[in-house]
Amino acid sequence: MNSFRRILLTAAFGLLVGTVSAQSPEDSVTFAHSRWNEVFREEGITVRKCAVRLFNSDQQIVCMEIDPQLYRFDVVQDSLREKVSKLAKKYEADAAINGGFFKVRTPLAIAVGYIQIDCDSVPQLAGNYNGAVAIDTEGRISVIPWNKKMKTDPAYVDLFPDILTAGPLLIDQGHVLPKWDETEPRHPRSCIGSRTDGSIILLVVDGRQKDADGMALCELARVARWMGMTQALNLDGGGSSALWSRQKGVVNSPCDRGLFSRKERKVCNAIIVTKKE
Repeated sequence: MNSFRRILLTAAFGLLVGTVSAQSPEDSVTFAHSRWNEVFREEGITVRKCAVRLFNSDQQIVCMEIDPQLYRFDVVQDSLREKVSKLAKKYEADAAINGGFFKVRTPLAIAVGYIQIDCDSVPQLAGNYNGAVAIDTEGRISVIPWNKKMKTDPAYVDLFPDILTAGPLLIDQGHVLPKWDETEPRHPRSCIGSRTDGSIILLVVDGRQKDADGMALCELARVARWMGMTQALNLDGGGSSALWSRQKGVVNSPCDRGLFSRKERKVCNAIIVTKKE
């Protein structure tokens, strides 16, 4: 049994008797035995896809596992909104995922929520989010709880040159936070999280298309936990959801349509992954 399959089985069956699986014990078993197709693998990065029926809905899930010993993370934002793929290429990244929320109906890149890059403030509007990604000077990334007071706390803003708030926080110290809500709407979703072994997970759930219904936040949180994440944060979703790799380009199916195919939406910022020197 490979390590990825072992993680799924351990996490899913370990939660069968807990509150996470109380709403859908069959789903956790289905997920644990789901078939994942490997898109590509290189040293320190593996991308897998899965098509599975969960929560009485059709789901298309893409997962990127990253070894933080080999790769560093950064938040990037330019003056204008841009596609994740173009941001990643500009900053010579190996992989990238869309970042936080932003002001729409403008070509300008204006984040909603607190954001700093290289300890400097960038264009932003106030936003009330309970989670953040925080990246230290060595490019190590953490998913942490967040509140407004922390943006003036030197323990955070000086220790972490890059901070990007988003939300909600899905998992904190292994505990799933969103309560089960069967009325919550489904959308494409993006998520970042970490496991106890230190590996970083970038996760995208496609939606608004055939065979891809998207997920409610409470569903996304449970899938993240079934995948072994002990910390997880919801990023911007909908048409913004995009997961990119240097080898394969955009590896999920964005919900926006172009003239002949699916297309990326221009976003405000991205979290990029770059091989360490």
